[in-house]
Amino acid sequence: MEKQVNRPVIVHIVGKKGAGKTDLMAGLIRILSAKGYRVAAVRHSPHAHAADRAGTDTDRYKKAGAVGTALAAAQETSLFVPVSDWPKKVSLLENVFCDAELVLMEGGNRKGKHKIEVKKAGESLLCKTGAGLLAVVGPEAHRGDVPVFAAGDVNGVADLIEGAFLVPGISAAVMAGGRSRRLGRNKALLEINNRALLERVLNRVSPFVQKAMVITNHPEEYCHLDVATAKDIRPGCGPLSGIHAALTLAVSEYVLVMSCDIPLVTDIQIRQLVSSCRGYDITIFKHKNFEPLCAVYRQSCLDALDELIDHQEYRIIDLFPALNVNVIRVNDADVFRSINTREDYEYILTRLIK
Repeated sequence: MEKQVNRPVIVHIVGKKGAGKTDLMAGLIRILSAKGYRVAAVRHSPHAHAADRAGTDTDRYKKAGAVGTALAAAQETSLFVPVSDWPKKVSLLENVFCDAELVLMEGGNRKGKHKIEVKKAGESLLCKTGAGLLAVVGPEAHRGDVPVFAAGDVNGVADLIEGAFLVPGISAAVMAGGRSRRLGRNKALLEINNRALLERVLNRVSPFVQKAMVITNHPEEYCHLDVATAKDIRPGCGPLSGIHAALTLAVSEYVLVMSCDIPLVTDIQIRQLVSSCRGYDITIFKHKNFEPLCAVYRQSCLDALDELIDHQEYRIIDLFPALNVNVIRVNDADVFRSINTREDYEYILTRLIK
């Protein structure tokens, strides 16, 4: 199965000369990069440029008839894209900057899918209609159909871009399908501080997701909880069955999958997963072992999941060769400790009970 290539979002910063596009670009790059997002920048120009000085290698390539040249260095890639066809230019940028989550393009075509216009006092707007226009930045920008930001409100514009494109739509699926044979009772209903394990995990993940559900083949046991439940669609395959059901029934492209019996996981771990999952098929923690039941999966995993199940291969790691996987390494795996025995339960009680 061919690995999918990440397609970054391209946001065009448009406006007339001297409006402040470059200042806004630089500010957005600083703010969003500081939050951990990978941002690439493109300057669109109608003028002729050269990738290097006359007589250098890239200059010779261009004179020999190359349709494009690039300087690929250790820290960055400097690219010149002499493609007049706008869709082809956008497609090329998406492929070149596939390791980025966002491409900011200063100037360029007003036909861009996503645009933010910068204007200065006394100037009219370039974008007369709201098609693709996300916001206007500058004084005297009276538009009722899009947000308007004051000149210099870079944080506001950054929040708009982050909310619209960089924080993915994500739901949660809490796995409560284990048989609890060694424990002798349903561990999802074990109590800590008068609250069932399942409820603790649901409350932990809820602030980070649009919707949460419980994957269980015994939904009648959780009727007292105000939460949606769903059964395995392809039962008998261990955790793969639960992940498969979660992705098939999800209301979002990304799904945070959590086991009901890992109550030591904190907001820190969940925030790490949610903030770094965009563009990946799987985002997963690893100490000595992977943590498949504290991970984010994308619906793009479904074909690979079906293929494994069809061949009776039930290891999560067997998904990896076909998919784009983001591994988050951790130094301490104790936070992922699950409850399988009475001893596990008593240990976790000492950590959590107050």
